[in-house]
Amino acid sequence: MTKYIAIAVLSLTLLIPATSNASRYKFEDSRSGALIPGKAYLGIKFGKLSINGDLDSAFDALDLDFPELETDNIGFVFGGEINEYLALEFSYTETVSREEKNIFKLGPTLKVSSDTIGLFLVGRSQGDVYVKGRVGYTRMNQEVSYLDFSEDDNIYGIAVGLGAGIKIREGIGLEVEYTLFPDTETLDSTELVGGIFEDDLENELVTIGLVWSFE
Repeated sequence: MTKYIAIAVLSLTLLIPATSNASRYKFEDSRSGALIPGKAYLGIKFGKLSINGDLDSAFDALDLDFPELETDNIGFVFGGEINEYLALEFSYTETVSREEKNIFKLGPTLKVSSDTIGLFLVGRSQGDVYVKGRVGYTRMNQEVSYLDFSEDDNIYGIAVGLGAGIKIREGIGLEVEYTLFPDTETLDSTELVGGIFEDDLENELVTIGLVWSFE
């Protein structure tokens, strides 16, 4: 359900500005609160990527919970504005610290790392305080380690994100953002997690960062 709500809100974020009267478009002076169409921007961000899943109903009688796994990710974005509302953005993050947890509160620890890369279409409102949404095609490289087992998979698909920002000085903004990446498929992984999950695992990234715009 979270995924469908995010997609619906994001669609409105991107479509409403795009359908505005084209005659209202104009280049803004750099001293205004708006970003100048055609400018490029570069940002750095830090956040946590959470991996969540529900155990199959067969485990209900054992009263076990799959531990929510989190990784600390750092990354950057680089983009160029198409017009005053839309931009094209390249994004990359990599895991710098991965959490270790006992799987099902029993036995050895499970370790996960997740690196992400993607190209996004970004919609953004104007002003010193703004909201933004993005949709893009991404690849997540996810590595799972448990006992002597290690699996490294590339997960491709559509990611959606929502965020907000505030201009803290000329050409510099502070942004927070939520991104929902493609799910990790579990049904084909028979060695580690096959058959124990009700559905695939959700991958959610929450970040905070600084963005610099320049000509």
